[in-house]
Amino acid sequence: MTIDLATKALLTQFNQQSATMQPHKPTIEESRIGARAMFLSLAGDNEPGCQVEALRLPAGTHDIPARLYHPQQLLVPDAIVLFIHGGGWSLGDLDCYDGLVRSLCQQSGVRFLSVEYRLAPEHPYPAGLDDVSTALSWLHQNAAALSITTDKVSLMGDSAGGNLAIALSVRAARMLKLPVAAQYLIYPVLDVHQPHDVYPSRMQFGNGDYLLARSAIDDTRNWYLTADETSDNSEVSPLLLSHLDDLPPTSILLADFDPLFDEGYILAERLKSVGLLRRLARFPSIHAFFSFGILPISQQARSQLARQIREDLLT
Repeated sequence: MTIDLATKALLTQFNQQSATMQPHKPTIEESRIGARAMFLSLAGDNEPGCQVEALRLPAGTHDIPARLYHPQQLLVPDAIVLFIHGGGWSLGDLDCYDGLVRSLCQQSGVRFLSVEYRLAPEHPYPAGLDDVSTALSWLHQNAAALSITTDKVSLMGDSAGGNLAIALSVRAARMLKLPVAAQYLIYPVLDVHQPHDVYPSRMQFGNGDYLLARSAIDDTRNWYLTADETSDNSEVSPLLLSHLDDLPPTSILLADFDPLFDEGYILAERLKSVGLLRRLARFPSIHAFFSFGILPISQQARSQLARQIREDLLT
């Protein structure tokens, strides 16, 4: 297996920059500033035709910032995708993912709702999951005003956003009693309970040379969970779900050089065994590559996924 050449060049740049820096454990604020700068600088050009509407979704004690994305050519007018950004439950915002969501919206011809849920450690589990649950409920409650049908609401998330998406799918079935048409999980975090050495990909690619490090996984887990919460909760570690019956048809996108590859692949195999895996796509790149629009492989992956979303929701 050979890593994508443009990805390799970007990794070399990352690692050369890291080598010149003094060893330092960043604060949560420093991590947020660094992640935002990286995502915005690597996002690539925006889709000019996509129209974006700023919203604030009422959530009782607070409002949830959100953006509703309208493609220039609406090909599936009765469908929508709820997008949940990644960042270890503690980093990222609407701006970091704006370019990615615009791209998927414009290429698929499907509307997207992107939400800025509350972040840990200021707002630990289950705050973020509660916010995306509120967003899903809002879509269903406002289906008529949005001209969507409730059985064509899908979920998408990357990394920790994929974790929240699958947890939300289970909540939707068991607690909210709301239909979810499909879910699209992009290199999701699925297990923060078992030790890293359970997964060979974490040991092979988690030393920091492939962007996402094991230490970062540990940090974000510790920010997300309070002392009263345990990581063996299936809302936190969805790979521990005893059965997958509550999940909708699922597509999974993985990066071959990602510490999280193995857990995503294991979930795909489990879904396949019960007839719920719609598609598994693998790309010879790294964690977060899907957000790096400057990479040709990111554009390739986006085009494939956008086409699949359109085809899935047209049926």
